[in-house]
Amino acid sequence: MTPIPSFIYKRSNQITMIIFVPIFALLFITIYRPFNFDHIDEDAALLHRLNISREVLVQLITVCFILVGMAVVAISRWIMGLYTRKRPISYIHYISWVVFEILVMAFLFTIAAIFTDTTKSVTTLFYNSLMKTSLILLIPYVMCYIYFIWQERVAQLRHIRERLAEDETALQAAYVQIYDEKGEMRLSVRREHLLLLESADNYVCVWYLNNNLPKKVLVRNTLTRVAKQLEATHIQRCHRSYIINLDLIKVMRREKEGIYVEFGIEGVPDVPVSKTYIESINQWLVKGA
Repeated sequence: MTPIPSFIYKRSNQITMIIFVPIFALLFITIYRPFNFDHIDEDAALLHRLNISREVLVQLITVCFILVGMAVVAISRWIMGLYTRKRPISYIHYISWVVFEILVMAFLFTIAAIFTDTTKSVTTLFYNSLMKTSLILLIPYVMCYIYFIWQERVAQLRHIRERLAEDETALQAAYVQIYDEKGEMRLSVRREHLLLLESADNYVCVWYLNNNLPKKVLVRNTLTRVAKQLEATHIQRCHRSYIINLDLIKVMRREKEGIYVEFGIEGVPDVPVSKTYIESINQWLVKGA
């Protein structure tokens, strides 16, 4: 048997039903008076025995109906909560559960009706109570289910949006975007494929890997502007004419002319590291290690 969605009977939604159903029942009984309490005879023995007016008796009976209904729903949903902790509940079981709630309430209301309407048989009173109790319960139940489904769909959409935002953030983090001097993106390269950026007059020469082969493309911009765009990454400036991807460095060597880094890729030049940037480069390498 197909189980119903678990959000239908989760604890917060059960509490919502226990609170909403009596409120709806109170409004429904007050407005439509389905149990004909107003037909109680002014000379009824019950009024004389209690020494109260018919209006007060009607209010007391209504409150009692609401309290009884609330108690039945609360106890029933509490038992359902215990039951669903160990096993899921199917559609057939859930519908049977609701029918049982209606029958219990109708039975209790029939007992009350026997004392307020002596003109009808018990069978008629039970039938009337069953029909009216069904309305009082099923309408708010359906309203609650619609609300729960809507609430669940909203939560699912929010979760999907969050996942998409996370995926987009991860995708952006995986790529490096290179912009031109007008702020338009000219190149998007996976972070692990970007090798270095080299100053070329009013252009920046971007070196990257494509199918494990070095490629380069010119973007009209200054190296200083590009360096600011990449300052929070491992792609750092190492020379007034170069920016390198520290994650791809294979060798750092010291020569008489100064310090150079190698990428170990044929066709990619060795890049000098000036004294101005050597300390910051070493700090980045230590962090990366």
